[in-house]
Amino acid sequence: MNMRYRLFYSAVLLLAGGHAQAQEIKKENTSATVISGSRTVIYESSFVRPDCTSAALPRLKILDGGKHGKIEIAHEKVFPNFERSNPRFKCNGRKVDGAVVYYTPGAKFTGSDKIKLRESSESEAGVWEITARVTVVD
Repeated sequence: MNMRYRLFYSAVLLLAGGHAQAQEIKKENTSATVISGSRTVIYESSFVRPDCTSAALPRLKILDGGKHGKIEIAHEKVFPNFERSNPRFKCNGRKVDGAVVYYTPGAKFTGSDKIKLRESSESEAGVWEITARVTVVD
């Protein structure tokens, strides 16, 4: 098959449903108060199976890193935070593989900052947009 037909065939497959459907982006808001000049966790996430094993690592992308600080994303062990009604609530006391977002405000900055992240996972059927409002104090 020559290249022209292979490209056409690939395009037909794509148009015929050979692509993933667009997912609704769920919005989530969080806030944190941090001390000026200190590196602080502002967001943690994990994807956990009912037996408390890790389903996948969260994939985080910085959409807006704020104007007054530095953002770092690290894969670390975290404690999940499920509501009592969730079957995974028992996992809250165990550290699992996850992702942590750190914020370090600029030198001598106090005031407000806003960070936007996008989160997804191979194991979860969802995409989340997280807005973190950060208050920096002395």
